[in-house]
Amino acid sequence: NAPLLTIASGEKAKNLQSATSLIDDLSKMGCDRDTLLIALGGGVTTDLVGFVASIYMRGIPLILIPTSLLAIVDAAIGGKTGIDTPYGKNLIGTIYPPKAIFADLDLLQTLPEKERLNGLAEILKMGLIYDAAIWEMAQKEDRNPNLILKAIKGKIAIVKQDLKEHGMRRILNFGHTIGHALETVSHYEMSHGEAVAIGSLIEAHLSMHLGYLSKADFEQIQTRYSNWPLALPKHYTQDPLLQAMLHDKKKAANEIRFVLIDKIGHALPFDGAYCRAVTQSELQTTLDWMDHWNSHR
Repeated sequence: NAPLLTIASGEKAKNLQSATSLIDDLSKMGCDRDTLLIALGGGVTTDLVGFVASIYMRGIPLILIPTSLLAIVDAAIGGKTGIDTPYGKNLIGTIYPPKAIFADLDLLQTLPEKERLNGLAEILKMGLIYDAAIWEMAQKEDRNPNLILKAIKGKIAIVKQDLKEHGMRRILNFGHTIGHALETVSHYEMSHGEAVAIGSLIEAHLSMHLGYLSKADFEQIQTRYSNWPLALPKHYTQDPLLQAMLHDKKKAANEIRFVLIDKIGHALPFDGAYCRAVTQSELQTTLDWMDHWNSHR
């Protein structure tokens, strides 16, 4: 029988201390380069265990068995691993594709509704940046297994073109510049899916404000999220959010860069960078709109 190691649940467990503890456990058991590590769990588990597999003895075999919708459509796909620091989410990590991924949709039958919405946030993001058909299908039947398959295939297609995130893969970060910052300032009390849903809405507003996205498309996006139980973190203020965004991995020359869309289903290429720098004055109108939106929830 294979030994079973457990980790604490929740984003707060995705840190260096947890990674070190797992590495110590592997060392005590005498694990070597031929040891197969199997990560069974949600996105926190696949990110953390994937990271440990990538650095233990400079890399040991890894298999992922994602058990949440978010992990099945996003976290387990694409080879990214990561752990958080006090400064931001996934600031330490590697690109380390697993040997195999096994996703059993039957595991989702017992998933709480909040966790289903967490995964749906990433599916809707795929519809906004890459495939309008995903967005349209999600409006009509957001529990359809074919919707999950479409989202997975879309992410795989993007990752195949840009494994190391030098260009097109950056579009997968739509909604995440704001979203990751919200998670950070909430001290991870906010779920990833909730943060990405808010981030997608706010970054769609920014796309409209900068003149790329039509008002009609933005209003359709806003309507889609209007029935979700979304709210900014308690005691939220703009300054800590801006500081958290300055640790975003897309930033360059100390400028915050955003993935932006010009219609539902298409992210702007910006000469192959797939994101553009946004000044604080350009961002301010959208941040003020976000405050207004939150006060009327």
